Amino acid sequence: MMRKRNVGVVDLRSLRFVSDPQVSPNGERIAFVHTTMDYEKNDYMSSLWTADLKTGRIVQFTSEVGKYRNPVWSPDGSLLLFTSTPLGRETNTSHIHVIPLESGKARPIIEVEGGAASPRWSPDGRQILFTSSFREEAPESDVMVIKHIKYKFNGVGYLEGRSNHLFTVSAEGGKLKQITRGEFDVNAAEWLNNSKDIAFIGNLEENADMTRDQYIYSVNVRGGEPRRLTDGQRVITSLKPSPKGNVIAYIGHDYRRRLWSNQDIWLIPTEGGESRNLTRSFDQDIGYKLSCDIRVRSPNPNPQWSANAEDIYFNSTYGGAVRLYRVPSRGGEVEVVLGGIDHSVEAWNISGNDVITYNAVSTMSPTELWVTEEDKLRRITDFNSRYVKETEICGHERFEFKSSGGHTVEGWLMRPQGLKVDDKYPLVLCIRGGSAGCFGYGFMHQFQVLAAQGWVVMYVNQWGNGGYNEEFQGEVSGHYGKQEYADLMDAVDHVLEHYSFIDPQRLGVMGSSMGGFLTNWIISHDNRFKAAIPQASTCNRYSHFGTSDIGWTHGKYDMEGVPWADEEKYLSMSPIRYVASVKTPTLIIHSELDYRCTLDQAWQWFTALKVLGIPSEMVIFPGESHGIHKPKHKEERLNHIIRWFKKYL
Repeated sequence: MMRKRNVGVVDLRSLRFVSDPQVSPNGERIAFVHTTMDYEKNDYMSSLWTADLKTGRIVQFTSEVGKYRNPVWSPDGSLLLFTSTPLGRETNTSHIHVIPLESGKARPIIEVEGGAASPRWSPDGRQILFTSSFREEAPESDVMVIKHIKYKFNGVGYLEGRSNHLFTVSAEGGKLKQITRGEFDVNAAEWLNNSKDIAFIGNLEENADMTRDQYIYSVNVRGGEPRRLTDGQRVITSLKPSPKGNVIAYIGHDYRRRLWSNQDIWLIPTEGGESRNLTRSFDQDIGYKLSCDIRVRSPNPNPQWSANAEDIYFNSTYGGAVRLYRVPSRGGEVEVVLGGIDHSVEAWNISGNDVITYNAVSTMSPTELWVTEEDKLRRITDFNSRYVKETEICGHERFEFKSSGGHTVEGWLMRPQGLKVDDKYPLVLCIRGGSAGCFGYGFMHQFQVLAAQGWVVMYVNQWGNGGYNEEFQGEVSGHYGKQEYADLMDAVDHVLEHYSFIDPQRLGVMGSSMGGFLTNWIISHDNRFKAAIPQASTCNRYSHFGTSDIGWTHGKYDMEGVPWADEEKYLSMSPIRYVASVKTPTLIIHSELDYRCTLDQAWQWFTALKVLGIPSEMVIFPGESHGIHKPKHKEERLNHIIRWFKKYL
């Protein structure tokens, strides 16, 4: 019997990623994006594949491997639209192509400088709609003149007067037509059923720059002044018109618990009017929130309609798993359709005859493509079976406890291979970034690598994480460093009490973004940890307000005030105030172009630790934004993490 090898840092080079599944209107074929890591090019290469559900045949549909995305079937299912990005060119240019299903020979439609995002066929199949980053006037020099508070964005950089606008082009190719203009962004758009009007999300109001409010508008394909359909203060993230054409379903919230309110499914008449909330009693957020560090992100699939327009489908995360749900469009109870523990529904799509295809996420294997036909589940791809067969992948065990805040907290413990219960092992506490996400039943390559070093890995959904009810997610807002910190320390106490193989003298802690903030907070309030690795972190909420691309919105909606009006509140929630208490050797990891948790936060923390004489290092990754994305940098980051924990644990 072949001996399996442990998970290693370089394993990412072997994995194959499935994303953006799109089922044909007749439910007979699935198009999807297949991605691999190219270590030498230090990039990810993708191609389009198709799966024939009748024959079971899976083939590469685009002839070359490059950067192919956004497969979209034509209304009659005879054509497949997709976009591509030229290799080796430092540009934001996209090419739109169409491939006839039978010939398989791509036909170029248009080249778009500024990119072509979220392409959509018109219902009559004659036009293609997309959004693109556009600048009304070319700059006169390289000096930037900034007029608006939204002047930069993480992963994009300085916006330099660019806005996202609507464009159309004939499905046969030809001249590009711009539909919207002005100093506002179109964030999502869909055709209305008459192929003459377009519904889109944006904010054309005078105060748009100073708010997170979004509205739905309609505009004629010939152009003209957009007409607002929704009213009231809401954050709106996506929309989908009904097949019957009378109403639009959209996803959003009304700030019930500030920015961390649960999103709901709403309906509004196509002509505008009062919005109706279909999921107010469904106390879960909408969308995929589960951590899995080996998935390629797909476009937001929510919401989607059944063919008869009687139901609206969406996915939602709860208790570490993601399920697909539906709610009657006339109103009624939300019903589970599929998914669950170790079979989470990530990206998904539904055909005109209600065949559902989706990516399934699980703890011990990479994501693969599945389909459900007549209530029967069937796996379509098996790209990573050899890797799973040859590799010693660790499972995990769930635990729960009642925290000091009076609520139940879920966590998971991953034991290293060959663990002996009579021995003692280091523990690494891993803290998730972003308040709206959660840990659970998803493959985490990083955790597998840590366990392969002989360390116990713990991850917890503390107060403030997503994937539970609205109170659990939203009440931490504006109270950072309090109950979520208490939950994490309660979790450490719990596992030390119940798992005798954990060495209390060899505890490490790490986290990114919000997890990086909490790492800094923990070591400035508790000296039991022997090593810490904050990544993409913050330490000063006062300065974060003015340096982060969204820092001021956190101040407005979360802290409910500006720092100069309530200096004490901001500094009381800043680890930098308590840095003199830090004793833990700390490795700071940050990206040079992180505009979300800006580099100055790492500089402040590192300088303070050095002045205090704390063993510390700072690793800065050039050319990266909030998070590490380039293959070579991903591996180097993991090697630095291993090096630091080996030294101090």
